[in-house]
Amino acid sequence: MKKKLDVKKEKKKYKADKKTCFIKRFLYEGLVFVFFVLIHIPSLGNDNFNTDVWKWKARSQGFGNGVTSLQFKDTLQTYHPGVVLMWAGSVGSKINNFVATSRGMSLLIDDDVDIVFQLDFIQKLVVVAIAGVSISFIFYVLKKLFSVKHALFSIVMLSLEPFYLGLTRVFHLEGLVSTFMLASILWLYYFFQDDSKKWRLIISAVFTGFAVLTKTSALFLVLFCGLTVLIHIFRNGKYCFKNKSGTKNLWKNPGEFLKKFGKVFLPWFGISFVVFFMFWPAMWVIPVQVLSTLFTGISDVGVEGDHIQFYFGKLVENPGFSFYFVVLALRSSVYLLIGFIGSFVIRKKLPESVRNFVDFLLIFVFFYFFQLIIPTKKLDRYILPALVVISLISSTFYIWVFEKLSSRKTWEKVLSFALFIFPAIYTCIVVHPDYLSYFNPMFGGLKTGIKIIEPKWIVGEREITNYFDALAKKEGDVFSTDTSFKDIVYKQFGVRLKTTMTVGFQEKYYTQIWPFFRQKGNWAVVENLTPFATKTKYFIYPVWDDVSENEKRVPLRYFDTIFVRGVPMYNVYKNEGEGVHNKK
Repeated sequence: MKKKLDVKKEKKKYKADKKTCFIKRFLYEGLVFVFFVLIHIPSLGNDNFNTDVWKWKARSQGFGNGVTSLQFKDTLQTYHPGVVLMWAGSVGSKINNFVATSRGMSLLIDDDVDIVFQLDFIQKLVVVAIAGVSISFIFYVLKKLFSVKHALFSIVMLSLEPFYLGLTRVFHLEGLVSTFMLASILWLYYFFQDDSKKWRLIISAVFTGFAVLTKTSALFLVLFCGLTVLIHIFRNGKYCFKNKSGTKNLWKNPGEFLKKFGKVFLPWFGISFVVFFMFWPAMWVIPVQVLSTLFTGISDVGVEGDHIQFYFGKLVENPGFSFYFVVLALRSSVYLLIGFIGSFVIRKKLPESVRNFVDFLLIFVFFYFFQLIIPTKKLDRYILPALVVISLISSTFYIWVFEKLSSRKTWEKVLSFALFIFPAIYTCIVVHPDYLSYFNPMFGGLKTGIKIIEPKWIVGEREITNYFDALAKKEGDVFSTDTSFKDIVYKQFGVRLKTTMTVGFQEKYYTQIWPFFRQKGNWAVVENLTPFATKTKYFIYPVWDDVSENEKRVPLRYFDTIFVRGVPMYNVYKNEGEGVHNKK
């Protein structure tokens, strides 16, 4: 009996020790995850709605319904394919329904607009958590390749990069696909350091599968993996093999060369495809249709399609070769640019292990830029996968600089790091939560940036809504609880309309701003929706696309300008139409 008790105690002790060992082993990874999530939580869900968010929410609903009803073909919602985002959206929707029910909230927007913000918060939080787990995997590789300090510094700098921080806070694709791609190439590089550790290759392949499931542009990883496997074979002397007649060059034996290449590439590709297949139910029932849809999306929309936008103050279909270089200059932080340039300056002084790592990342950046330039459809957010890789390159420069100062005392080094990192933290505080309003101050900041690259996603939401909320109170308008704008227009022969704040927006901005207006009891209206827009009190146009002079339906008079961090962003015009402003 005593022996049995001793055995049980030993087992419990072994399990406890094993658990403690696991926690100690991955403590930093857990802290990195918590840090990443915590810096995203403030104002999350009450910060922005991008132009495509309503499409993705509807697609997530359709995707989730397809899974739960076993109608797997319905999980093919779009060519992007956006599967990981739709999984996140579906899970977030289920959590939201549970929370709303437990709180006694209505799931109908007409009953309570707060449900929109609650759902947005939960869905975004799921996305952030997924990205956070991926960031922990990235940290693990950097820690193993270099050191904990190197890894922590790199992750902090990446996480505080305004463009990346902004795009990982939205319910969209770029933040996720960029993080997955970064994780994939780092684990691939980690495998190259010891190709006997096959599990490293497997993890790289899994992240590749998730990346392609998120967006088809991640297919670039297939070409990148193929190229870097070739480099790995030759760089490590594996281009030679031995037989009875001695050492021979692989070029003289293509079969042996392909065998060595295939041993790495084919398992990686196969596992990536298995992940792609497993996590997309539509692939289980209509694989040919899925692949055909993806191909059509790539060729018709991604490559041949155009996307008209303002570039240096002019409307263009294709911004041309220079576009992404301009985007890199304007959308990256001062830290990133200086560090990137500095890494070239001190490249020869870097330790060989770091230099090889930087060279590997530069291969990705070079060829990814080349891929970006080819299509006619160009948007600033498409640069993000390259930008996050550049961030890691940039960090190597600063780490090298800090190591040169290693003779200082510990407290001096801590103080130096704190002073160094403070501007990055301050920048994030200043632009919070409107991180996509950040433009590099080295090139004129927000004032210059909006004249060069059109903000496709609205910036200054809070400034706009706060402005009109204050104006509504000044004019004596009342908080509107009406279920539709139609009710306001026709209620009591328009009497209700005269006591409600109404503002007309261009359609692309209306889709992003209306929840904030409803939350404050005001109404945003689609500018080109004639029956209602002509009855609105104010119209608003961005300074880079002020087409107020084209408004011929109603007389407009310039009223005011809304500023964001001291920069004029939106011109406000008053509708001088008869009876619109006079209250009874």
